[in-house]
Amino acid sequence: MKLTTTVPVKTLTNLIDYQSKVTLLGSCFTENIGNKLAYYGFDVVVNPFGIVFNSTSIKLLVKRAVKNQAFTLEDCTSHFSYLVHSDLNDNDPKQLLKNLNNGLEKLQIALKNSTHLFITLGTAWVYRNLEKNMIVANCHKQPQHLFKKELLDIEEISFDQEEIYNLVKTVNPSISITYTLSPVRHIKDGFVENQRSKARLHEAIQSQVDQNKAHYFPAYEIAMDELRDYRFYSRDMVHLNEVAIDFIWSRFRESGINKNTLPQQKAVEKYRKLSHHRPTDTLSHEVKLKQMREKLIEQFPKTQL
Repeated sequence: MKLTTTVPVKTLTNLIDYQSKVTLLGSCFTENIGNKLAYYGFDVVVNPFGIVFNSTSIKLLVKRAVKNQAFTLEDCTSHFSYLVHSDLNDNDPKQLLKNLNNGLEKLQIALKNSTHLFITLGTAWVYRNLEKNMIVANCHKQPQHLFKKELLDIEEISFDQEEIYNLVKTVNPSISITYTLSPVRHIKDGFVENQRSKARLHEAIQSQVDQNKAHYFPAYEIAMDELRDYRFYSRDMVHLNEVAIDFIWSRFRESGINKNTLPQQKAVEKYRKLSHHRPTDTLSHEVKLKQMREKLIEQFPKTQL
C-alpha cells in the first residue's frame, strides 16, 4: 500500500562530487542543505552574509562581490547593516566593517571558484526602509514605522535573477546555478499572502529554468506533498524538523550528488559520529580520532574536515 505521493526529482546535469566547490545563498533552508554537505566533507560556502530571504537582497550582495564594492560606514546604521543578516552585527564599527568585508571577500572567492551555486528563495514579501528608500535584507528589530512592506511582482524577481545570472557568469562562465523554493511558510505575512509570495517566486524560478539558465530542485514540493503531515515540523509548525530535513537531503543526494562519492561519504560519516561521541577515556578517544582523521585524509585528500 502506497501512503504518500512521491515527487519526481530530475537528476541535475552537473552532479556534485568531492572535486566540486559549492556556494549556497538564501533562506534558512539553504543552511539545512549546506550543513549536510559540510557534514559529509564537501567543499562548501554557506551564506557569508547570513540568511537572506528575498531575491533583491541576494542580487545586491552578489553585485557587490562581483564588482568588488567594499562596505563603508555609509552602509551601516549603528551596530548593523540593512544589507545583511544580524549575524554580522557588532557594537564596534571597525569590527562591523571587518565582518562585512570579510563576508564580501569570502563570497568573491566562492563565486569565482565554485562549480555550483544554489539559491533558495524564501519570500517575495520585502521591507523597504523609507529613509534610505531601499529594500532591506533584515529589519534588525527596528521600529515598524521605518519600513513599508511590499510584495515583489514576478517581473521584479525575474529581473533580480537575470542580474544574478549575468553577474555570476562574468566571473565564472561554467558555474551551474540551481534554485530551490524554501518549504518554510512565512505565515506571519498571512496564509493567503504566503501562497501569493511562493507562487510568484515559483513562476520566476521556472522562467530561469525554461531559459536553461538554472536548474530547480523541488524541496518545496517534497515538503508539501511527500511530507504532508505536521509530525515533520518543529514546534512552531512552520519550520521543518530534523526528520524532514534528513528526508529532503536524501532526495537531494539522489538527484544532485554523484554516486561514486558514497564510499567517501560513509567514511566521513563514521568519523563524524566518532568525533561527536562522549568517551569515558578522553585520551584514548583523541588518539583514535586523530588516527581516523589521518587515514581519512590519506585515503580521500579532497575531504573538508
